[in-house]
Amino acid sequence: MNKIVLVALVVVVAIVAGVTGYYIASLSRPSPTATTSPTQISIAFIFPGSITDTAWNEAGYQSMLSFVGSHPEVKYAWVQGVYDPTQIISIAKSYTQQGFKLIIGVGFQFGPPFAQIASQTPGVYYLAIAGAPQYVGPQVSGANIRTDQSCFVEGWIAIQISKTKQIGYVAGMNVSELGLCEIGLRNGIKYAGYNPDQVLHVVYTGDFHDVTKAKLATESLIQQYHVDVIKSMGDGVQLGAISAVKEFPGVLIMPSSTYHPELYAEQLLVGEVWDWSAVYTQFYNDYLSGKLAQGGQFYWANLANGGIKLVQGGACPSDLWSKAQDIIKGIVNGTISTGFTP
Repeated sequence: MNKIVLVALVVVVAIVAGVTGYYIASLSRPSPTATTSPTQISIAFIFPGSITDTAWNEAGYQSMLSFVGSHPEVKYAWVQGVYDPTQIISIAKSYTQQGFKLIIGVGFQFGPPFAQIASQTPGVYYLAIAGAPQYVGPQVSGANIRTDQSCFVEGWIAIQISKTKQIGYVAGMNVSELGLCEIGLRNGIKYAGYNPDQVLHVVYTGDFHDVTKAKLATESLIQQYHVDVIKSMGDGVQLGAISAVKEFPGVLIMPSSTYHPELYAEQLLVGEVWDWSAVYTQFYNDYLSGKLAQGGQFYWANLANGGIKLVQGGACPSDLWSKAQDIIKGIVNGTISTGFTP
């Protein structure tokens, strides 16, 4: 594919979303000499990217605000732009030295460093969002999101409304929730009576942050396979996919993680919103009950607990949306299989 220059809108959005560094909630983080009340629990949240990325990190940040809003007794701090494992260890240790008992890393990359330092910080419990189960240990818990559920519904809707009967999926890497989404898309399409091998076109760009690469990949799917519905997942990947779709008025998009209709307006088919506050709450409650002291846990955000919410886009007909609600109910009550079992 020939490389092209990003449109100005995406450059601006990417620049805004690309803020990195060490930013902390100044009113909530204790000073180096401060002590925490024995009755007050301190929780630190670490985000690997920018909280304004319109995707993964923003979803985690908004979920944090929802959680602390429901738990005013919690003292919290947060930091963004911490991706490198060495930096993760340094920041996490800094929080433990300040008296934080619960540390949440919002990304798959937090599993290994958390497992490495857990034994060095007794009494501190860690949660790696999208962390692989193999890193769950005495002080380390993990969590993931059932994108197989949401993408099953989206795959079913997409193939129903598609005029070309060609669906595209553009994602960062085939890991964690991104891989689960492909499973869901394939089985949702199959549930609608179509062969996913013939109608679903998947591109993993290999990079969550390369906006240009994602834009080119999306354009290629549209031009080469006449794809007219795009599912996107990933930080910069999502920005690139949105930018490409805006250049093809007849193409619809199903973004992930957050809801920003102002970016895609009339081309929105389904919005997929992730709310990790249900997982944060389970982790917090397990600490209070003493369950974490017995060993790390693994949590799921899903359709049943509100960890995933689907929003009807302007391009989705009401009758089709109504039928999709029955599918959602079937997934939640177990009568419809998405193709994945935890």
